[in-house]
Amino acid sequence: MSQRERSGDRPDSPPDAAADSAFLDGIEFLTGKDPNLGSFLLVVGMVTCVFIALFQFTLPPPVSHLLTAGVIFVTVLSAVFGSILDGLGYFERIAASAPPEAVDRLPAARPWVPAEGRSAPLPPLINFDAELRAYADMYDGALPSEFDAFVSDYLRLKTNTQNRGTIASDLRADLNPIGTLFEDGSEGDRIYEDISDRLFRYMSSRSDHLTLERVTFYDGDGNEADVTALQSQLAQVELGVTNEGEAAEVEATVTLQDADDAPIISRTCDVGLVRPGATKAVDVDIFVPADAERASTTVRITGPGRTVAGA
Repeated sequence: MSQRERSGDRPDSPPDAAADSAFLDGIEFLTGKDPNLGSFLLVVGMVTCVFIALFQFTLPPPVSHLLTAGVIFVTVLSAVFGSILDGLGYFERIAASAPPEAVDRLPAARPWVPAEGRSAPLPPLINFDAELRAYADMYDGALPSEFDAFVSDYLRLKTNTQNRGTIASDLRADLNPIGTLFEDGSEGDRIYEDISDRLFRYMSSRSDHLTLERVTFYDGDGNEADVTALQSQLAQVELGVTNEGEAAEVEATVTLQDADDAPIISRTCDVGLVRPGATKAVDVDIFVPADAERASTTVRITGPGRTVAGA
């Protein structure tokens, strides 16, 4: 990368243009901030009138005439100076700068982002930022009015951790106007269905938030093995639990079954706190009876309102 590119200048900017820009920036102390040609000439004219009146009414001739001529000469020079600045594009450059309200409009490009960083972390199951960005891209950054209610309640969801179940229910109702915008099978309809399904999972049962990533049995030497190969041995079971919902205390139970799927023995282990979007791995030792043919595993959220998911 060249020195010019590292300094932030345009690679094709000529040296004269850079010098002109530095010169124009340096005379701002004379013209004031954000001037225009009309205001500049008006100030020059007003100052000229004040000094001419002061000299004519307070000083005797010929001193007053000489000083008045000097003032008129300076006025002409100032007018020429203003004309040169106008020819260099100084006044147009100030006028073409971005208006203050342009900065105020920037957050509207992502209206689902809470102001002042007050957002509370969302679990993956109900984090719809990527989906809203995809919708915004479809409409060149300006979501139609059908999204207003959804975006408003989504902001509530992001800034509230106490009653998210109720807010999620409101979001599900807010989806109805959005669904009418897209034809069946379109990209917008696919995103709509995905959001709807995830909201339903979030509201229906907390067990749907937990997923068993793997359940693997190992023999005494640490080699992976099938349950039938571990009969009458002490085995180690390793499993992983992923939580797509809110943070929860989780426990897992491994059950060994015979050929008729009747439970023989089970072992429960405490997985502990699994945070939103995290996967936690645990292992537990279990003795495999001689008649064990297969195994099943369930995970559940402990405490009030406990729910169970299995594999």
